[in-house]
Parts: sequence; C-alpha cells; structure tokens
Amino acid sequence: MILRFFKHSYVPVIIALVIFYLCCLIPPDDVPDIGVEFFIPMDKLVHFCMYFGLSGAAAVNYIWNKKGQANVYKLIIGAFLLPVIYGGLIELVQHYYFPPRAGDWYDFMADTLGSIAALPIAFYFRKYLLKKYAV
Repeated sequence: MILRFFKHSYVPVIIALVIFYLCCLIPPDDVPDIGVEFFIPMDKLVHFCMYFGLSGAAAVNYIWNKKGQANVYKLIIGAFLLPVIYGGLIELVQHYYFPPRAGDWYDFMADTLGSIAALPIAFYFRKYLLKKYAV
C-alpha cells in the first residue's frame, strides 16, 4: 500500500521537498529580491503559489488515478488538509530549528489560501473526468 501511494504521489512529494528546501534551507539573505512592487508582499504571493501548486498536484494526481471516482473526503484531506498542516509545520520548523529563518503567521495564511484556491479547480477536474469516463 505504501509503495502504491508513492507510485501515484511522486509529483506532490517532489513539490513538498522543493518547498522545504526553499523555505528552510536557503538562508534569508540568499533569497532574491524581485524588486517589483505589488499590492501584497511578494513572498506571500510566492507562498500562495507554492501551496496552490502542491495542493493542485496532489488533487490532480489523486483524481486522475481514480479516473474521476475520487472520494471527496479523501480529496479534501489529501489536497487541502495535509498541505495546510505541512505549511504550519514548515513555519514551526523555520522558527525553532533554522535560526536565521523565522516562522510567520502571514506565510501560513498564504499557504492556506493557496491550498483553498486549488480546491475548486480540483472539483472541476473531478467533474470533467466523471463525465469523460461515464461513456
């Protein structure tokens, strides 16, 4: 069962590892400054996009492997709840174990919003595959 899980979830696992690397292992001074002014801080937008991608990849992989017959509760747990918990853990790990880094509640909020934003797309994709394979 564990091998089957990793066989079908390697993309979200790779994305999660990249997020860990970007959020914890790169010193804050080495993070490039884009220099573009936006109405929200750019790092919050990056957090939003990272978790939108993580949740979206988890959802698409699960729905695709089930050919649309995805359990909605498992979808919400795997594509929303687990990425949000992961985002919270990353912020705690940053704060307590990587001293130059600091945990930030606003980063966690951006992570959560990114995961929430991926859900409607996931449900649309599920509906699309249900129609496609219903024939």
